[in-house]
Order: sequence, then structure tokens, then C-alpha cells
Amino acid sequence: MLVSMTVRNIALIERLEVQFHKGLHVLTGETGAGKSIVVDAINLMLGERADRGLIRTGCDKATVEAIFDLSDAPQVKALLQAELLEAEGNLMPVMREISLSDRNICRVCGVIVPLTLLKQISGYLVDIHGQHEHQSLLDPKNHLGFLDAFGDGEHRGFMAAAAETCRRWREASAVFSALRKENAKREERMELLSTRLKELEAARPTVGEEAELIRQRARLADAEKISGAIEAAYDALTAAEGERPSVTVLLKEAREEMTRIAEYDPRFAALSERLSSAFYEAEEMGIELRDLAEGENFDPDKNERILARLDTYRRLEKRYGMEADELADYAERLRDDMNAFASMDDRLQKAEVEFKARLAEYRTAAGELTQSRAILARRFETLMESQLSELGMGSTRFSCTFTQPAPGQKQVPSTHGDDHVEFFIAPNVGEPLKPLVKTASGGELSRIMLALKAAAADHAMIPTMIFDEIDTGISGRVAGVVAEKMDDIARFHQVICVTHLAQIAAMADVQYRVEKNVQGDRTLTTVAELSPGERVEEIARLVGVGEQHYESGVVHARNLLAAAWERKQGHRG
Repeated sequence: MLVSMTVRNIALIERLEVQFHKGLHVLTGETGAGKSIVVDAINLMLGERADRGLIRTGCDKATVEAIFDLSDAPQVKALLQAELLEAEGNLMPVMREISLSDRNICRVCGVIVPLTLLKQISGYLVDIHGQHEHQSLLDPKNHLGFLDAFGDGEHRGFMAAAAETCRRWREASAVFSALRKENAKREERMELLSTRLKELEAARPTVGEEAELIRQRARLADAEKISGAIEAAYDALTAAEGERPSVTVLLKEAREEMTRIAEYDPRFAALSERLSSAFYEAEEMGIELRDLAEGENFDPDKNERILARLDTYRRLEKRYGMEADELADYAERLRDDMNAFASMDDRLQKAEVEFKARLAEYRTAAGELTQSRAILARRFETLMESQLSELGMGSTRFSCTFTQPAPGQKQVPSTHGDDHVEFFIAPNVGEPLKPLVKTASGGELSRIMLALKAAAADHAMIPTMIFDEIDTGISGRVAGVVAEKMDDIARFHQVICVTHLAQIAAMADVQYRVEKNVQGDRTLTTVAELSPGERVEEIARLVGVGEQHYESGVVHARNLLAAAWERKQGHRG
């Protein structure tokens, strides 16, 4: 349940601390005092849309903090454990902060969490019913949920079975549908795959081959350059080009000429010796260059083959948009796809069998759920008519009408089963049953909503229920019955109610007065828990007596409180 709430800088609230208890809580106050602001703060704390207009004028941010007792909330405990959040014993702190700079901070157990998680947690803890919630009754899509909420554990089991078999059917349906679409394009796809696979198989790409080819091509390019230089040097030393003799021939001729005149001058003899040495050195270099040329043999055919292979890789890389080393793996995937297409008929048949089996399972589960709902609907109708009778709508007939799909309309499996339920009522004797959306007035909607909550009070799992002026359009004797219904609901839930009715206020276990006062140059809204004496005065004000009848109003207020106390004692007894 909600243990406490602290509000800072929300609209007319500067700082507000409220302690909550078990049972029925009532907030009363003059129109415009700020009761709706308190509800807005609770909504904000529960994760509803952050309206920056709620931030108090002159402030940059607003916060709402609350503490929840999780003693009766096992779903929340499990969710906190799954999110690795630790409550303090059974107490869970929650905080929401909004700011003009669009900061939106949510904390649970002191840890910042996404807004979606806060809303998920609060959905297990608090159920708020206000005027806009009444409108949910006008949408037939919501009626099935109202009916199912009244179901017991066995009924919830049928609901879970229908949801699970629907999920399995959807999975089988998705597989079957994908295979049928794939099969429809099989021939075209297989032709494309075959063309690509033939090209890749002809090319026979292997991982690492391109890199090795590039290395060999670089080596061959160097070999061509080296071989050319060596051959040119060798030719210059040993081979004659046209009429020009080689270096060794010229050196030999020069040596022979100097040898003939060596005897005439020692200098001629010395030059002859030097030319002889140069000749032999050139001859030896020629032999060495010849040996080098043979070792650095450039293979132009091999070079052409490497270039052609590299060109193949470049072309395939560009065509398929991938690196050379990926081509071999891609070819393998193409083979797998081709094999998969070859086994398509078998897979398609198996998928169809699975699809039909899951559909049959769903239809069985949905049929059992329909039967359970039909039984539940009859009991629900009886209980609703009884509740409405107590709320001053004694002649009302209430019906859960199961609508059938239009002829020819395909009934697609749903996690909620195959049923479409709409509430019909006949508020007056002699009138036929008509859809609720076309029949109920505002006051009747309030009473129907209250009847729904009262009927399901001992079934609902949410520990705290908030009613924001659900008594709209209600007065007189019916107001007392509404108060009793609130008290009945409060036996199973913590109930917080905003009301203008004295009968409901008197039935409260705890009452708060919401007031608006001017302090200095600012208007402030305050909330105060009332003492027994203050409750008498506040309820007398709600009765609406003037000053001259004040005493009689006080007596009436005390009588209302005494009657409420006696009723509560009767329940406890």
C-alpha cells in the first residue's frame, strides 16, 4: 500500500507531506481548493505524462516522492529482483522529478530507472479511477477485460492457455508464411544463385590467395627490373651493338697496342700492364653478370598469369561488394541456399503441418476460454444487477453480450481468445437491452464503474485504489449506498477517494481536508489529516448547512459518523 507521499513545487503546493494508512481515505475541500492537484501529483509519481505546467511558478523543478509497503505485492518484489533493485525490507521508495529544462528523472529504491519501468511497477500497485476512466466503459473493446478481471484462478488459467497457444501459433504462422513467400520466388532466386555459384566455382577463390598473388607480382616486378639492368651491363661489357665494339674488345685492342711499344718507355710498359689488368677484370665481370642474369630470370608468362588472376579477383570483388577473402565463404553460403531450396517442398510441408497443429491447439484453448467466459458472464450479470440495485438502479438489467464476427470475416487468433464481449443495459422497465455506450448517463456510468469495482474487489490484485470524484451525478439515498460500497472495497484494498459527499466522507477511516490559503503574496494548497472533532466540522460543511443551522448540521454529521462506525464494527465482529 501507499505509506507516505511528499510533494514539492507542484502547482499551488510548495511542500506537502501526507501519511497514509489502511482502509478508506477521503479527501474533501472547497471547489478549487486543489484536490485535483493532489491526484495530479499521484499520477505523476506513478509515471503518467509529465506536464511542465504543473511546476510551481518561479521554480525550476518539481518532485514527488512516495514510499510503498510491498507486503501484499509479490509481483513487484519479483520485478525488483529481476531488475537487481533492493527494497528496504518491504518498503520501496519511489521518486519522480520534472524540470523546465525537460529533465525527467525516475528513481526506484534510490536507483535511476526508465519511465517505462516505473509505470510497470506502479501498474501493480495503484489503480486510479477518475472521470476519464469512466470513458473506458464507453469503448466496447475494454469490456472483455472488465469481465475477465472478475474471473477466478481457473479462468485465468484458461486465459493463459489461450495466450500461450496463440503465441505458439503466431510463431508457426510466421515460419510458414516466410517459407511460402520464399517458395513463390524460388525459381527466380535459384537461377540467380546458380549463375553466381557457377561463376565463383569457375574462379575457385581461396582465402589468402589474393594477398599471395600481390606478393608474387611485386617480386616479379623487381625481378624484371634487376634482370634488365644485369643484361644491359653484360651486353655493354661483352656484346657488340651494330658497329660499336664491346668494352672487353676495346680493352684488348688497347692492351695489344701498348704492348708493342712497351720496350720504348717504362711508362708504356706500365700502361700496358694496367690495360691488361682492366681487360681481365672486365672479362671476369662479364662472366659474373652472365651468372647473375641466369639466376634472376624474369618469367613474363608467369607475370601475365598473375595479372589475369588478380584481375579476376578485382572483378568479383566489385560485382559482389566484398573482399576477396570473403568470396569463398560466400560461395559456400550459396551452396547452402541452393540445398535449402532443393529441400523447400519438404520444409514447406512440415511447416504447414506445424501451423495447422498449433492452430488446432489454439482453437481448443480458445473454445475452453469461451465456455469459461459464458459461465463467468452469467454470474457477473447477476452480481452486477445486484450491485446496481443497491446503488439505486434496481430495475436495471445488465448483459454481457457475445458478438459474432460478420459473415465471411476471417477470425484471426488472438491472445485474448476468439470472444468479443460488449456490455448491454436496460435501465428502465419495459425497455430493451441496448449497448452501454448508447444508453448510460454520466451518473449511471459512475455507478456502473463503482459496481464493477465493488463486484471484483476481492478478485483484484492491485492493493491501492484511488477514486477521483467517482460520485459525480450521485446524491440522496444513493450517496449512502456509494459510501457503503467504498467501505466494502476498502476491506480488501487501500482506498483513497476525492469526494464532495458527506456520506462518503463519514465512512472514511482517515479524512483529509484540502485547503487553499494566501500566505504573503502567494497562494498555497495544504492537506491536513483531520482529528475526530475536525471531521465533524468538515462533514457538517459538506452537508451544506448555514450558520443558523450549524448545530443541526453538527448533529447530522455526528450521526453519519456514528452510523459509519457501527457498520465498520459490524464487519469486524
